[in-house]
Amino acid sequence: MSEQTGATLAVNRLLFAALVLTALYLGRDVFIPLALAVLLSVALMPVTDAMKRIGLPRIPAVIVVLLLTMATIGGLLLLLAGQVVSLAASLPDYEATLMTKLQGLAAGPGVFDRMLAMVKRLEGAVSAPDAAPMPALVMAAPAPASPMSGMLALAGSILAPVATVAIALLLMAFLMISREDVRDRFLRLAGTRDLHRTTRALADATDRVGRYLLMQVVVNGSFGLGMGLGLWLIGLPNAPLWGLLGFVLRFIPFLGAPLSVLFPLLIAFATTDGWGTVLLVVALFLVVDVAASYVMEPLLYGRSTGISPLAMVLSAALWAVLWGPVGLIIAPPITACLVIIGRHVPGLEFLEVLLSDRAALPAPMRFYQRLLADDPAGAEEIAEAEMRDNGARTMLESLVLPTLESVRDDRRAGVLEAPAAQRIATAIATMVADLTEEETVLTADDGGPVLDVAVLPVAGAIDRAAAEAMAALLRAEGHAARLTPPGGDAADAAVAVMLDQAGSARVRRAIAAAQALAPTSVFVALAGTPPAGPLPLATVTDADSLLAAVARSSRRAPPVVAATQRSAEASDAAEAPMPRIVAAPA
Repeated sequence: MSEQTGATLAVNRLLFAALVLTALYLGRDVFIPLALAVLLSVALMPVTDAMKRIGLPRIPAVIVVLLLTMATIGGLLLLLAGQVVSLAASLPDYEATLMTKLQGLAAGPGVFDRMLAMVKRLEGAVSAPDAAPMPALVMAAPAPASPMSGMLALAGSILAPVATVAIALLLMAFLMISREDVRDRFLRLAGTRDLHRTTRALADATDRVGRYLLMQVVVNGSFGLGMGLGLWLIGLPNAPLWGLLGFVLRFIPFLGAPLSVLFPLLIAFATTDGWGTVLLVVALFLVVDVAASYVMEPLLYGRSTGISPLAMVLSAALWAVLWGPVGLIIAPPITACLVIIGRHVPGLEFLEVLLSDRAALPAPMRFYQRLLADDPAGAEEIAEAEMRDNGARTMLESLVLPTLESVRDDRRAGVLEAPAAQRIATAIATMVADLTEEETVLTADDGGPVLDVAVLPVAGAIDRAAAEAMAALLRAEGHAARLTPPGGDAADAAVAVMLDQAGSARVRRAIAAAQALAPTSVFVALAGTPPAGPLPLATVTDADSLLAAVARSSRRAPPVVAATQRSAEASDAAEAPMPRIVAAPA
């Protein structure tokens, strides 16, 4: 029954998403101005609030902001129109230079000539020699359009975006004037039983999206200004036009900036002799784009929109299909709003999982999944990042030991075969040894002497990996710990480690081997694994108890000269019996 309910819920969600996308596409003439108005009101809200703080009432402040916005848009459109007219008037002057360059590229047996000749030979080989000629089709030429119809078509293409912008500005003004009323109505529609969650979501969306839009305007304006000034210094015609084009196109995620440099490159190719100006344009773009992307954006944004790069690309493609070029520009803020909705609204968490830049799985789960997928390199990257950010002990306690427990539990439950469990445990042991082998230990963290600690696994690959983790943990705390086989070199202390279940005889053999290596021996039964009967030495059940036991034994042992060599005094002191250490289970 639950599976049928889940399938029905998934189908309902798909149908709902299809209906929403259909409505957005069919009603784009209404939704585009509304979306632009909402985004503009969010972006310009700080400006209005600043005017209110200096004593200007809300309605005059909104009118001033509206007039400034209209003046800015009008000025940019006038600049664009003037530059386009100037470029169209000067294009015939560049015809001779362009023809010379094209003839130079086509002259001689160059690459293009060889390619064209090869294509012609292939066409001749593929075409049938005796094929009957196709009958010629005669079509009546359409009547030439009248000048009035052409002017009406041009006016329609111009008036449509102008009307969209005008409606968006008008809606923006009303939204900013009645901001509290619109917010209260939205809260009533969302429900008042969870008012704090809805309020937090609105505040998060307003802050994140508003800051993003303002900073986008600043960064893209700086990019356009830098390109325009640089192209003017280079001597490229109509430099303000290309700067304005760069400012507008850079709102398109990922592709806008590279697209904006294509037009200056074509003009540089068509209007100048040689290739020096073309290379200067490329160098200018690289410098300005790197400065905008890697210097200004991190400084101004402070934090990202919370959208993953893949989600940003897919979102831009989706909104471009739904709403055309406008969808490309408003895709990032709309997607950021969807991420915020998924973060705060119960039942819509899948939006954050699909679109957010947060990790979909926690680090321990990702670590275990990489090992299950036989990707030890990927697991080592996760462990190395955790060790770099939080230290070796946190990496061992939050990644390695929980993963070994999962391997043990899954093998006992029958969901993980024994060869796979052994492979994973061996990979973990090798990884821990590789990540912690470069640590040189000469002084214990607690100020006591360095102990030479022998660590012995009780049985099996899982216990060996756990023993390697315990040795690394002791090394991280300032002791010279090493895996030692039974009958190996004597040590100041010995630790027998058991994570997997083992028989009584095997446990007692490991205990005897530990007692033969050092006067102080500790049995570590990790993750609550019960020892096989009463044991003749101290028993601990977690890493903290083990460290406490070793630290207490270090107060009675003299210091060593290095991590792998004990002094004669340390050997003499090892003859004295050590008191048994009993730690309460965690």
